Amino acid sequence: MAGEMRMRGAIETERLRLRPWTDADAPALFELAREPELGYGAGWQPHRSVEESLTVIQTVLGVPHTYAVELRVPSADGEPAGTLVGAVGLMGPDASDLAFDAGEYEIGYWTGKPFWGRGYAPEAAGALMGAAQRELGARAIWLGYYAGNERSAHVAKKLGFRAVRVRRGVDVPLLGERRDEVDNLLALLSPEGRRALVLLAARDDPARHLCASESVRLGRADVLMADEQLGVLARFAGKGAYLASPFSAAGARAMGERIEPGAVVSLDDAALAGELAPGAEVWPYDGWVYEAAEPPAEVGAPLEMRPLTVEDTDAVDAQYALMDRDGVEDHLRRGWVIGGYDGEGRLVGFIGEHHEASMGMLEVFPWARRHGYATTIEAAQIRAMLEADRIPFCQVAPDNEASQALQRRLGLRRIGQTQCWLHKPET
Repeated sequence: MAGEMRMRGAIETERLRLRPWTDADAPALFELAREPELGYGAGWQPHRSVEESLTVIQTVLGVPHTYAVELRVPSADGEPAGTLVGAVGLMGPDASDLAFDAGEYEIGYWTGKPFWGRGYAPEAAGALMGAAQRELGARAIWLGYYAGNERSAHVAKKLGFRAVRVRRGVDVPLLGERRDEVDNLLALLSPEGRRALVLLAARDDPARHLCASESVRLGRADVLMADEQLGVLARFAGKGAYLASPFSAAGARAMGERIEPGAVVSLDDAALAGELAPGAEVWPYDGWVYEAAEPPAEVGAPLEMRPLTVEDTDAVDAQYALMDRDGVEDHLRRGWVIGGYDGEGRLVGFIGEHHEASMGMLEVFPWARRHGYATTIEAAQIRAMLEADRIPFCQVAPDNEASQALQRRLGLRRIGQTQCWLHKPET
């Protein structure tokens, strides 16, 4: 990609060296990649010849941020320095179906079967992610592995990744089959990001600040201010909207000075809107948070819940009026929308999440209403978020009595402070 930053040279760890692939690696790659168990777990056919391995190096592995992993020093088992043990690489938004925004990358890795159980995969992946944070400004790393791949799951856990969703029936084109994929996320927090989370967690009611704290924790926003007296200000990467958690009127004014005219801002205390952006157009809402450890029991009609895809764009766009078509498609591509299907296989409604990590987009088709489907659908979203170690919360307009009642029925707590979105005047 034109203008793409590249990391410099080799990356070394205590035991390993990560370096670009060369044609001379083909024989060593073939010896590792011919193993059927390795290829099947990773989703590709075993290599059948050195020539095929050479072609893979030239067409797949010879791209930026993809490295051969070799021993930097002789191993405890007697292999000499320079022995090829595996591969590790990063893909940016232009090549990944998990990474979407600037600063997001997807990581992939494997080690040859003779080297399993030695800790080389987490050592190599950790080194590459550290270099990406330093040299590329990476702020979030995605990792996908097929359900049942316990070795990859172990590495992911060791590296600190958190499972955020399971995608059902993902195509594995090189094997001609479909599998379930577990998608994991690791936010590479800056010192300011870590400080922001500490400050927000120490407030009297941390739930008031979930838009900012969850966006930062998930690697979706960059922290611009983290001050013990003034508060926390963050901004979505590539999205332009700000997330403001001022601790005082002075904090709101200080943040207002850093936010450019015309910007959209999420403000967790609507009473400070006049301090942050005098004359701004304001949309107030009530925040609701689910704080129980277990998900709510489904009280509506049973539904089959599964993620929607871009193929469902027309159905979602026709029903959901608070987002343009491009926004709907973006949410679907990110896997942020799940749908409920009745016993006849009909889509009856859906729910999603927004960039600030709140639940939203809850809609039930008019012909399917009055069956309790909204309760079932939101309960499923709460369950999915809890399973991913997420905090379920949502934003409800003060006059939306039906949604307010739904939140109470599901056991959410209304956050006491009125919050808002606002549009800072152009001048």
